[in-house]
Amino acid sequence: MYWLCDYIDEIFEPDFLEKQIELLKKINEFKPREIKEAYELGVQLLKQDFKIIEEKGKKSKINKPVTREIKIQAQKVIDYLNHKIGSSFTLKGNNLDLIKGRLDEGYVYSDFVNVIDKKYSDWKGSDYEKYLRPLTLFAKSKFENYLNTNYDTKPATKFYKFADSVSKAQQLIKLRKDG
Repeated sequence: MYWLCDYIDEIFEPDFLEKQIELLKKINEFKPREIKEAYELGVQLLKQDFKIIEEKGKKSKINKPVTREIKIQAQKVIDYLNHKIGSSFTLKGNNLDLIKGRLDEGYVYSDFVNVIDKKYSDWKGSDYEKYLRPLTLFAKSKFENYLNTNYDTKPATKFYKFADSVSKAQQLIKLRKDG
């Protein structure tokens, strides 16, 4: 799904799927059937959850007008995201639509800051860092889960996974010596 988001502007081009199949076959990562299934699922999710594309690849229109208050709050969210991750996202198109959608659902500025901070902490310096963007962070299908992620425990980074494995191994060695 994530690879499909990287090509959001191209997915409805007639030869998009064929180009992707050829590209991925060259590096022997996926079989054509798997790519087609991922493409179909991804397009379905983008239509349903992200609500950013229609059948013909045009961006969907939001029926309610965007109020000045919504624009001010959305700009604050974009400004915070840009400051936090050093990006230059603007309040155009999908970015405004995504933030407006969450505000319409009753979320507030502090919820956006919380999600940005959590995902920045999780993804900074990892392969997922490229997903620190409005499309991923503020999507209807992800936002609530990101917001409600509990961080009472250590994050599951490679370092903590390694440290946990070492700790378990030390416990097993100690048990064998004692037993």
